[in-house]
Amino acid sequence: MADLPKARVKQLRSLKQRKGREELGLFVGEGPLLIEEAFKAGVFPRFAVVCHELVEGSRDKVDAVLARCRQEGVEVFEAARADFEEGADTVNSQGLIGVFGTPAFELDNLLKRDYLTLLVLDNLRDPGNLGTIVRQAAAFDCDGLLLLKGCVDPFNHKAVRASMGGIFHVPVISDLTPEDVMQRLSNAGVWPYVTGTRGTNAFTVSYPPRTAFIIGGESEGVQPFWSERDVIGITIPQSSKVESLNAAVAASIFLAYRYQARK
Repeated sequence: MADLPKARVKQLRSLKQRKGREELGLFVGEGPLLIEEAFKAGVFPRFAVVCHELVEGSRDKVDAVLARCRQEGVEVFEAARADFEEGADTVNSQGLIGVFGTPAFELDNLLKRDYLTLLVLDNLRDPGNLGTIVRQAAAFDCDGLLLLKGCVDPFNHKAVRASMGGIFHVPVISDLTPEDVMQRLSNAGVWPYVTGTRGTNAFTVSYPPRTAFIIGGESEGVQPFWSERDVIGITIPQSSKVESLNAAVAASIFLAYRYQARK
C-alpha cells in the first residue's frame, strides 16, 4: 500500500469545494458502509485512502472494503492523519474515504421510459435534506432527480453521506432551469404536479404513468415560475400545528404513495 502523494492531498482538499468537484469530475464518499453501497451498485472508486490511526472500531469493515478494492484493481493509499483530514469531512471519521467519478445522465434517456417517476427539486439549499431525499428516492424506485439552478450540490460531502449510498442508485441531473424542465417534460408528455400548502389533496389524484413532482425548499418553496404556468397544485393534508412539512419528509410521502400504487 503506497503512501498518499502530495498531489492527491491537494486533490482531496479541492474536492471539499463545489468548484473543485466540478472541475475534476470527482466526489468523495466517506466510510466503509457508503463504499459498500457503491459496490452493490457496481460502482467502484477511482482510488481509496485509509488512515489506520482513525480506523479503530471499524477495522473489520474497513479491511473488507480494502480487500474488495484490491480485488477490483482500485488503487489504495495510506495517509497520515493530517493528510487524511484534508479529504475527510466527518468529526469522528472511520478512517476510510473513496474518491468516485461524478456520473453523467441524460434527461432525454429518462424521458423515454413508459413508466416514470421524477422529482424536480427547487430552492433546496440544505445538503442533509437533499441527501435524505436521494436516499428515499432509491428506496422507492424513483427514476431520477432533477435539480434546478440554486439547489445545493448533490455531491457535497454532507449530501453524499446523508444519501446513505442512494447517490449510487438514482440518476441526478443538476443545474437545470425551470423553463427547460417544463419544456422538456411537456414535449415528452410528462405532466408536473407542484407540491405545496395549497392545491388538491395529493391522495385523491389519479397520477398518470409518467409523473413529475415539483418540490420546493422549506424556507422559499418553489419559484413563482410554477404558479404562473398551467400546472396542477397538490398538497398533503396536515394539521394546523405546523406551517409546512420538511421537504425530505414530503418527498418521502409522495414517493411512497407512488411506489405503493405501482405494486
